[in-house]
Amino acid sequence: MLTIEGSASLNLVKEQIDESLSIAESNLEQYVEEPDNDSRLRTSIEQFSQIKGVFKLINLPGAAMLCEELEQLGQRIISRRQQNNERELATISGSIMLLMHYLEYVEVKKRALPVLLIPIINEVRALLGKSLITESVFFEINDNPARPAKPGSNEPNRAEIEQTGRRLRHMYQVGMLGIFKHVNVATNAKLMARALQRLDSMAGNTPMAKLLWLGMGVVDAIGSDRVELNTARKSLLGMIDRQIKGMVFQGDSVMKKDPPFPLVKECVYIASLAGPATPTLKSICETYKLDMGGLTDATLRSERDVMRGPGGSVIRSVAEALNEELTHIKDALDLGARGASADTEGFNTTADAMMKVANTLIMLGLSKPAGLFKEQAHIVRGWSVGNVDGESEEFNKVADALLYVENSIATLLPRRGPDASNFEQKAEDAINSNMSVTQLDDARRVVVAEARAGLSLAKRAITSFMDSNWDGMHLTNVPVTLKSVWGGLIFLQLPRAAEVVRVCEQFIEQKLIRDRTDKPSLSTMETLADAITSIDYFLEGMEDNKPIGDGVLDVAEDSMRELGFPVKAA
Repeated sequence: MLTIEGSASLNLVKEQIDESLSIAESNLEQYVEEPDNDSRLRTSIEQFSQIKGVFKLINLPGAAMLCEELEQLGQRIISRRQQNNERELATISGSIMLLMHYLEYVEVKKRALPVLLIPIINEVRALLGKSLITESVFFEINDNPARPAKPGSNEPNRAEIEQTGRRLRHMYQVGMLGIFKHVNVATNAKLMARALQRLDSMAGNTPMAKLLWLGMGVVDAIGSDRVELNTARKSLLGMIDRQIKGMVFQGDSVMKKDPPFPLVKECVYIASLAGPATPTLKSICETYKLDMGGLTDATLRSERDVMRGPGGSVIRSVAEALNEELTHIKDALDLGARGASADTEGFNTTADAMMKVANTLIMLGLSKPAGLFKEQAHIVRGWSVGNVDGESEEFNKVADALLYVENSIATLLPRRGPDASNFEQKAEDAINSNMSVTQLDDARRVVVAEARAGLSLAKRAITSFMDSNWDGMHLTNVPVTLKSVWGGLIFLQLPRAAEVVRVCEQFIEQKLIRDRTDKPSLSTMETLADAITSIDYFLEGMEDNKPIGDGVLDVAEDSMRELGFPVKAA
């Protein structure tokens, strides 16, 4: 469990600690003004040293560690007095302020949660050239039990690992790369989980299987958005990858050795924050008897990121409100084109609504559509009831502006930075084609959904084929289904994915339906499933306009190449 003691003792000494921090801050400011006067900075360092001992005494380990790092950073500045130390001084100043806020938090909330200070501690350690501490540094587990036994042989399947291990590691790395780029984390996590599951099925009940099991829990937690994807968790995924590398290339010497305890501890910590959200996470929580008292990663985020600006949920709310306002404007314009208006004074209300939308667009950084909408609002304000020609060039310009604004709002959600120029260009391209971004997205989602439904049907048929002792009747309709999926992918202009599906259809037709002399091996069927599943993940990434990237197509092509059906370049 996490260390959360120290809040009661803090009340006895907080006034003195606050005074020490104020002295340290004041002397630091004076040192910035007089960098030749080392005594000012030395006074700050002395304050850090004193309160460090107090924090250790009252069991506030996070605060004590931060003060120790600040003490060392101050000494480093003195030793490098001839160099530019602005960044180091700014970090010390920010750390003092954050430490004050942290102590107020402990006093009010009656719990310490030292994990909240890990980001700033690592920021200081980075300036010192030290390795970063892990998130689980303040986390404790009572023991390190074995993972629950799984059915099958206790010994690893070395032949299968040698045959498919590298490809499965590649699959894991493709998903990991997508996660590192923050590209459709959920789908990339599924790809990684698939690779870990396959590797776990080959690892038997060796010690390495325990790490693969814990790794699946970490991937589940990240993929289901139960924990935030930060630098420490990206590093954890990389450490798991290195263990997989040892499993694939070094064999029994790695697989039969207990995984590093710090790595196990970090995985268990992530599972504790995620909670029993999936069967794997539930199994981990039960095995390690985790009880976090309701503490989740979302709780930590809300406490740590108080000063963070509006996130995606806020943008979505604004976009929804703007779309609702646009709907009312479109209704009013539709009535005007029919010779009527809900506004007895003409179109003043509609023009006011357009100006309101334009002002909001300016706040969102969409200045070009805002300016265009304001121009058209002035025109609409001059209209009168019964004197609007729905076929006129003037009315069509207003309709075009409305489409432009609608497209601009539609591109808000996938936006990842403050620069809106790329998204404005998308809206303008759609206007030039007399199409709506929203309508295009809806049509694309329908085709993608149908393609995924076809792949799901094919996977169920293949599963039934395996479960029925290779009864070919279950595969009768699979080629036709995959051909329809191929057509959808061609329509979506996804030639590489379409070519993989075409080759899958050929393999099933030739090797599983026509040629019935030899029963296919379980490994062959799993490799086929890898290819189809990879395409499914690729399409899943398109559903919310969050493409997973072409790396997953490499995995699908590798799988078909392993089956002897190489995919031709699209």
